[in-house]
Parts: sequence; structure tokens; C-alpha cells
Amino acid sequence: MTVDATPRRHPLLPVLAGSRAVLVGRDTPDPDADYGFGHGYESAVEATRALARTLVSPNIGTPLLEAHTEQLVRGESPEAVIDAVRRAAAAASDTLLFSYAATGPEHWETPEGAERWTEDPASRRSVLGRVADLMRDSAATRLVVLLDCGSAQIAARHFTRPDPPAGHRHGAQLSLLGAGRVMLFGSEIDPFTSTLTKALQAGVDGGPEALNLVALGDAVRAKFTELRYLVENEYIPGAKELLIHGGYEVALGINRAFPPDDRDVALRYPPRYPGAFFAHPDAVSESEGY
Repeated sequence: MTVDATPRRHPLLPVLAGSRAVLVGRDTPDPDADYGFGHGYESAVEATRALARTLVSPNIGTPLLEAHTEQLVRGESPEAVIDAVRRAAAAASDTLLFSYAATGPEHWETPEGAERWTEDPASRRSVLGRVADLMRDSAATRLVVLLDCGSAQIAARHFTRPDPPAGHRHGAQLSLLGAGRVMLFGSEIDPFTSTLTKALQAGVDGGPEALNLVALGDAVRAKFTELRYLVENEYIPGAKELLIHGGYEVALGINRAFPPDDRDVALRYPPRYPGAFFAHPDAVSESEGY
């Protein structure tokens, strides 16, 4: 009798052969920002590169193949982004992931002068609106959108439209997670993309075996809440809100803080894995004694 040594792949993870990802990172200087103090915004380009490396890492179950993951972090034009999404959408049959992280003003016109990266969904001049249309036309059955930009709420509406334009193929399952970008006292203390990446790398204590977008969103909110406790300043506002739509249908990695199956081994593990994220903001408050 032979034993199948091939590790079981969690069904919430993207199917490797049928999944594609396009990650866009843009850093645009903001002329209105006062960089005389603080550190300014975290680089969207560097955060995107780190997320791309993590999404192909075997440490979290190899969610995606590197060959099927395209990064656009060198100031590529809107048309280059559209072409990359078009190629990915044509090849994807399971999961199609699009990540957009940007610093600086989002409503400036592009060099072409006609389109803007984000615009009200009623307008037809939005690059992200065209991305959303391409994703809807794909044969992919699971769509994942990650947004990290100043106008994230406007951008999200392109993807979550309740009435997709006529002629689009089907209603694939959409999972969207994102947040706006905010500086406090000259620094961005709670960047979304890098926090999401760290949650995947470190794991979520008490989280599920496979980290779907709902679990990841809760962990990111917990980290944002935890940061508020670390900054002793009465003028610090509450943790910023996340945008979430769906999220249960797809996982972006295996939880590294998930205990092993063997109960005897699991009992020897500490209550919280070193470095692991809290699973929910309430767990942070409990640990702080509130």
C-alpha cells in the first residue's frame, strides 16, 4: 500500500494553474504634504513588491505562482496596466487578483490627459473602472481586489457595482479588501498593504487554517487598534475603517499560527505565537485590560 505524500492544498487557496495576479504600485509626490517632520507616506511601490513576494512564498502555502504574478511598479502607463489585466483575465479560470496601491493625489489626470486612475463610477474616464470591467468579463470564478489609496471608497465602487454593465459574462464571486491612506503628525502609522503582508507572513493567532479576506481584514483591524494603544497621544483618532466586500470565498495564504492537528503537540504551544497578529480588535482590547 502506497501513501500519497503530496500535501493537501486547502480548497480556499487559488488553484495554481488557473489563477493570475496583477499588482500595481504607484508613488506620486503630494505637493500639499508637509514633509518637514515625520516620515510621510509609506512607499506603495515597496509595499507592493513585498506583497508580491509573499503571495508566491511556500511559507504560506504558495497561494500563487511567480510566473502568473505580474508587478507594475515602475510608473507604467494606464494602458500598460490595462494590457496586463487583460492578459491575466484571459488566462484566469479560477482566481483573478488585482492589487492597487498608490500614494499622492488620485484625481490628477494621467499624462495622456484623458483618463484618471480613480473617478466616480458614473464617469467613463477611470482606469480602475476599465480594470473592473475586464475582471467581470473574465472566466475566473473568484475575483480578488485589494485597494490601498487615498480614494479607496470611490475606487471600490467600480468593483462592487450592484448593476454590472449589460453584456458582461457572469457574476463571479468578488472578495474586496482595502483602506484609504491617512497621515497622522506627518507619518502614515497604519499602512494597509504592508500590514496585510505582515499578517500573511506572521499568521493570525486564533484564526482559521486558511486566511480568507474576512480573517485577514479582522487581523489588520486588530493591528491598527493595537497601534493606537502603543501611541500615547490623546489626539490620535480611532483605527481607520477598512473596506470589505465578500471575502469568505478565497484565501491568500495558510495561517502560520494555526496549531498542528495533533492535540498533544498543540497543547505544548504557547497561547499566542510569537509575532502573530491578533484575530480581532476585541482581542487587543482584552489583552490591554479594557
